[in-house]
Amino acid sequence: MTKSPAECQTKEDVRAEIDRIDQALLTLFAERHRYVTRMAQIKTDPHEALDPVRIEAVIGKQRKRAEELELDEDQAELIWRTLISWNVNYEKGIIAARKRME
Repeated sequence: MTKSPAECQTKEDVRAEIDRIDQALLTLFAERHRYVTRMAQIKTDPHEALDPVRIEAVIGKQRKRAEELELDEDQAELIWRTLISWNVNYEKGIIAARKRME
């Protein structure tokens, strides 16, 4: 049974809800990662992994969504830039490894 922030009466209540959310986030990150892996399989050149126009479009979209959710936009941007940076490097590695095997 989940509790809203206002319903949490103790630190343990809050921590339990944060742990629940963290598990959901991790599940979503794992799902997202499977799509990133598929994208790396589709792309043919490591340079395709870095698409600055797409990155800025994603960042802009996430900043807008964060604002709508009353989340600090700078925090959301930092999270997404970190995630995207990791994904770009991951894609480059997969693509480069595949090209070496060809």
